[in-house]
Amino acid sequence: MLVFAWALSARAQALLPAGAGGWTASGNATTIAPAQLESVASGQADVLREYGVTSAEQRQYTQGQQTFSITLYRMVDPSAAYGAFTFLRDPRMGAIDPGDSVSYAAATRDRALLVVGNFVLLASGADQRPPDAVLNEMATTLLPRADARPYPYIAGYLPRSSVAPGTRRAQMIMVPDSERYVLGTRALRAALPWSPETNDDWMGFTKSAEAIAARYATVGHSDQQVTLVVTLYPTQQIAADHFGKLGKWMALNVDPDQAGGRSVVFGTRSSALVALVFGATSREVANQLLNQIQYHSSVTWNEPGRSLTDPPFPTMVVGVFEGTGVIMLLSFAAGLGFGGLRLVVKIFLPGRVFDRASQVEILQLGLSSKPIDSRDFY
Repeated sequence: MLVFAWALSARAQALLPAGAGGWTASGNATTIAPAQLESVASGQADVLREYGVTSAEQRQYTQGQQTFSITLYRMVDPSAAYGAFTFLRDPRMGAIDPGDSVSYAAATRDRALLVVGNFVLLASGADQRPPDAVLNEMATTLLPRADARPYPYIAGYLPRSSVAPGTRRAQMIMVPDSERYVLGTRALRAALPWSPETNDDWMGFTKSAEAIAARYATVGHSDQQVTLVVTLYPTQQIAADHFGKLGKWMALNVDPDQAGGRSVVFGTRSSALVALVFGATSREVANQLLNQIQYHSSVTWNEPGRSLTDPPFPTMVVGVFEGTGVIMLLSFAAGLGFGGLRLVVKIFLPGRVFDRASQVEILQLGLSSKPIDSRDFY
């Protein structure tokens, strides 16, 4: 009975619908725990667990002779979902717009990747991916159960291109869809062309740091690329502490001739932001990107305003009399109810509820010879 109840509960918690847009599920959804994520994510399981996947769900759909598979990852929050999206996104994927329920989406001919709140949906078909209408219908069913908290805003610090000093001509442009939102060391190693050979948390993710990396290509020379990593720390003190320790793992802001064989990385700090450029040939090239990284904060006041005014004096006087009258009526009703209840009880139940002589105890001073009888009081 316990196993049967557990099976019904697991089936009731399934997120993927039984059908959408004429496509029908060929069986029940399969739920995968994070520890068994290799069965659906193969070599990407460790990074997904680092982002914070709580469970996965897989289901097959058919329509005639066509079939496709849906894998749904439930992440801990929308930030983790956005990070998983940037990690799972294939460079060949192009942007699509399957509907308002989807926050981020990319697809190829046979694969589609969507983000709905804290859910990441991966759809794949043998010959062709599901139509956008089907994906939108599935996303709409997920939206009421999705986490509505905002996505990370760190991507707004990435410049779209760089401009050489004294000119208006772009020197480097961001490689489309190369952004990688990073929350741990495994994802960082996957996003960087070069990373220090250490297992230390040199970026400071244990201090609640979050980072985003993007590749930039030189205009006219797509093979000449650099990687910009922007890291946001909770406070500027934590940022300064980690920025000062980066020289332990890399040659930071030194001339390549003085690097001693270590990889040269150029970086800067702006308040709680730390920006690093990997693969630049000189400081001047790196500065085209670094000079555009400036920390800024915004304060939003969204509490509704209220305007309170005192009522006119005649209205206040009338209100005083009305309030006094209400209090008098309540006092009269309470007294009438208390006294009336006692009177009715004494008439119909004399000596049983109130005024029971056997329950009255009297202390006598003995000042007179007449003994006191409790019945004399009533």
